[in-house]
Amino acid sequence: MNKNASTILKFILFFGIGVLLIWLSLRNLTAENIAEIKNALSRANYFWVAVSVAVGMLSHIIRAVRWNMLLAPLGHKPKLSNTFFAVMIGYLVNYAVTRLGEVSRCGILLRYEKIPLNESVGTVIVERLVDVLCFFVLVLIVLLVQFDTLYSFIKSNFIDKLAEKYATNPNLYIFSIVFLALIALTIFLLRKKIKSVLGERYFKFIKGFTDGLQTIRKLKSPWLFVFHSFFIWFIYYAMMHICYLALTETAGLSVGCALTTLLIGTLTVMVTPGGLGAYPPAIASVLLLYATNFQIGLAIGWLVWLSQFVAIVFFGSVSLILLPLLNKQKNAT
Repeated sequence: MNKNASTILKFILFFGIGVLLIWLSLRNLTAENIAEIKNALSRANYFWVAVSVAVGMLSHIIRAVRWNMLLAPLGHKPKLSNTFFAVMIGYLVNYAVTRLGEVSRCGILLRYEKIPLNESVGTVIVERLVDVLCFFVLVLIVLLVQFDTLYSFIKSNFIDKLAEKYATNPNLYIFSIVFLALIALTIFLLRKKIKSVLGERYFKFIKGFTDGLQTIRKLKSPWLFVFHSFFIWFIYYAMMHICYLALTETAGLSVGCALTTLLIGTLTVMVTPGGLGAYPPAIASVLLLYATNFQIGLAIGWLVWLSQFVAIVFFGSVSLILLPLLNKQKNAT
């Protein structure tokens, strides 16, 4: 199978999963529930949605600035406009196939800035490592300030539902025991191979993580880089909290609530293409714990997700148009 066919199949698969998740989140809604969601979307104050989008765009600009900081020690000084365009196109591609956007934006810098792919990919890996670190900081903050709420979310959405399935279907116990026994037997028989492979991969991961963080020390302004990294995630929080102001039912939600929904929403984006289909119901499930009914939660979830989706599709498409126009001389060369 060639690369294009593989990419198309991945797109169909991820898009299909997104559509399935949308259907699952809407299938049990009554006509009254759907009417309530439509009513909430029609009376929303879209000024705050626009402010949220503008704040979100600031995070993309800062991400482009931060990327330039990583490229500078390698002797590359790309135009900020090209780096920004590459970031936006990367986000756009990620909606089609998860994580393909990182490769795409590196390819753009290769074409328009003549930056070798291996070097730009290395800087993107460092970026991702720093983002993972920031995400873990977010997890710690939420655990500290919203532990009871987070536990309630996990219990109501996973533990209780799993317990209910076992209670209504006793055969699941037998199936689970057999399944776990087979896994245990497989691990026992392949223990040496697994230990060897996992040990090697763990070592490479730790080494890659530490090497990535070491490169930050070589930057001209390492603390500015760290500030940019955490500021990007602060913007993600602000973007969500500002969007809550669009509905009267969510306008009074707390900082802790916005942090919790940011955490859960980020997880959906990690496991699905841009959170397609999974983001709104995940947000609605969290907001249930803050005395916000599921329909209003779905409405605000769709507002947050759609506003950023439309912004990325628009600015990503504009970036595709402007890149060759603003780099005519480089294209000729």
